[in-house]
Amino acid sequence: MNDFVRRIALVITRRVAGETVQQTVPFSFESMWTMARMKDDQPGEAFDMTRWGVVRRGRNAEVRYRFHTRNVEMHPLLKRLSKRVPTLTFALVTHCLDVSDFGAFTIHDGRQRGNWLGDEWRQPFWERAAKEFNMPLDETWEDPATESIAESWMRDAAVRIATGSDRDFAWWGGRVYRDFENERASAMLEFAQAVRSLDDQDAAEKRRTRPKRRTRSRTRSKKR
Repeated sequence: MNDFVRRIALVITRRVAGETVQQTVPFSFESMWTMARMKDDQPGEAFDMTRWGVVRRGRNAEVRYRFHTRNVEMHPLLKRLSKRVPTLTFALVTHCLDVSDFGAFTIHDGRQRGNWLGDEWRQPFWERAAKEFNMPLDETWEDPATESIAESWMRDAAVRIATGSDRDFAWWGGRVYRDFENERASAMLEFAQAVRSLDDQDAAEKRRTRPKRRTRSRTRSKKR
């Protein structure tokens, strides 16, 4: 497990505001592409990433990650990666924000169990929220607080499906890597610096290629 944690992580060196900084990516797509020897296009690294420490449970060990991706389905990628680490089993829960669906997958040595859970699976959680908060069913997903609570129930249930365990997992705490807002601010700063550098290059090129003015000087002296 410790070897996987080390190999899947990546340290990125980048220039921000004229300074060289190092950034850790605990679960890196670049590292995954290297480990699984993938040749297709690599997605950008995930955001809002948290890694909890390795925990030993009897003869086994586990490590947990949480992160946000952009238009990336993780289960096909983990299926390919699992072939390179056949001693590990991945329990994956994905929450697709576009359609509010959850997926629960168990992946080991190139084999996958599980799928997207669908509307019918989610319905009892909305009904439970409507009952507990004494509100019409169709208002439960329109109220942000109620929606958040219902989706937390769905997430916990999906984790139990993926892990095959009734144990509760704490998903708070932990250090956050690649915070989305910080990454967006850094990207805008890098873009502004790149534009300024291009403007400076254009100005220097114009000065270099500007035709020189031809001047004529006359002097006149009078002899007395």
